[in-house]
Order: sequence, then C-alpha cells, then structure tokens
Amino acid sequence: MKIGAIYLAAGFSRRMGEAKLPLELAPGVTLGSRGLLEVRRGGFQPIVVVVRPEDPLLWLYDGAAGRARLPKFRIAPCRDAREGMSRSIRIGMQALLPDEPDAVLVALADQPFVSVSLLRRLASVFREDPAADFVASGCDGVSAFPVLFNKTMFDRLCRLEGDAGVRALLQSPEYRGRAVRCAAEWAFVDIDTKAQLEKARLIWSQVQARAR
Repeated sequence: MKIGAIYLAAGFSRRMGEAKLPLELAPGVTLGSRGLLEVRRGGFQPIVVVVRPEDPLLWLYDGAAGRARLPKFRIAPCRDAREGMSRSIRIGMQALLPDEPDAVLVALADQPFVSVSLLRRLASVFREDPAADFVASGCDGVSAFPVLFNKTMFDRLCRLEGDAGVRALLQSPEYRGRAVRCAAEWAFVDIDTKAQLEKARLIWSQVQARAR
C-alpha cells in the first residue's frame, strides 16, 4: 500500500508579521522543518512540499538534522496560495497523482510537535480499515490535521475551494472517517503568533529536557 504526503507550507504568516517557517524553536531548529522530518521518518512516499514561488526555502535547513539540508523533496510552487488552503492541496494532489498512491497524508508546516508515532498510527488505522474515507487526528472531539485521505477522496480534494474546504469534508455525513486521539493536546498546536511561538519554544525545551 502506497501512502504519499502533502506538506502545506504556502501560508502567508499574516498574524506572525513575518515569514514564520524559518523562525527557530531553538538554535538551528526551524519551525517549518520539524513536521517535515517526522513525515519523512514515517516512510511516506513521495512527499510533496507545497510552497509559495518566492519562498527561498531557508527553513529546510535544520541543525537537529545534522546541520545539513534535508533530503530533496518534490517542491510544488502554488502561485494562487492567497485563494486559500484548498489551492495548496490541489497543487499538491496534481504533483502526487502520477505516482498513483492509495492514500495521501496532508500535514501542516506550522505544527512542529506532530510526531512520527502519530503519523504511523494514522497509517496503521487506515491499513486496518482501508474502506474509511479518511483518518484524522482527534483533538477535543474535533477532527484535525494531520489527516490521511483514502483515494476515494482524491477527486473531491482536487475540487476543493477556500480555506474551509477540508473542514467541510471532515464534517460531512457523506464520508466515513476515523479519528486517532493523542494524549498530548499540545501535539496539534499550530504556530500563528509571536505568543504562540514563545510557548512553542518553551514546550520544545521541556520536551528535549525530558528526552535527555
């Protein structure tokens, strides 16, 4: 069973006031690279990274990965990213479909605490129940990113519109989904503001201290 991945990194960081993916959680540890490392560790192939055309991709450098550039990914520029997340997903799907995957994981670049164990659980649940239309992360009783979509949803993903498109799919009674809960609610936090970034840096330091 082939499961590809789309890593959404074409946002405009309006609430942050500056490009947020190159910002650091710790020296040499960029916000945007952390989730991508976990997706790679999860064995998803191919991995399509959707970015704005003008992004220099400096956030792909990560000191925690040996101070070297991350392995090459399939980079897909999204020229109309201003029209919402749906456009990024559609661009990602266009890049992914020639590989004929059985499912696709959609992950957000501003969720640095999503772990490879969670991603593998999403894939495991799908393999156990391949008739499910999607397997989502569960947070406070709400289906959230990252989400794994069955190929039964590919046509619908390619026709998404606006920022709320995916949310409507996850809430629609037309599709059957599964949810994978995670005990650590902060694992799903997305970083949009300076205050959230400072909180994320504190969480990062605490997680690293416990890992020592």
